[in-house]
Amino acid sequence: MAKLDEIAELLTEEIKEFENSISRLEEMQAFLRNYKIKPDTTDIDFILRRYNDDQKKAIDDQHKLMGNVVYYIKKSMTFPKWAVKLFVGLMVCVILVLGFSIYKVSRIPEIKQEAYGQGEEKAVGHFRAFFEASPEASELYKEWLKPQSKK
Repeated sequence: MAKLDEIAELLTEEIKEFENSISRLEEMQAFLRNYKIKPDTTDIDFILRRYNDDQKKAIDDQHKLMGNVVYYIKKSMTFPKWAVKLFVGLMVCVILVLGFSIYKVSRIPEIKQEAYGQGEEKAVGHFRAFFEASPEASELYKEWLKPQSKK
């Protein structure tokens, strides 16, 4: 029986501890039910505000860049490919004609010299034929060539 008394005493103690634990849990539950939790979002608000400011700045920068792009696009001119090719072709033709003209103008003294030589040959040939055809004129010309004494 002594053992039974010991066990009964132990059980009684355990039940008392269990009741104490339950009463503490009930007190804690009541405390937690009445406890007001106030969430603190100041850190999150600060981060979100800073992110919002960064986003606004990025958007403003993008608007400025887009404005510049639109300005330069409005200011620019586009030409069709065929017009560019035609212009280049015309410029090549103009440069070729201009180069040929400069070449011809630079050869004018040579052409004049050649023409003068040909004219001189024709004139001399004509006078020779004339003098061969009329010996009287040849004699008169030879007399005319001789230096005349000055009186």
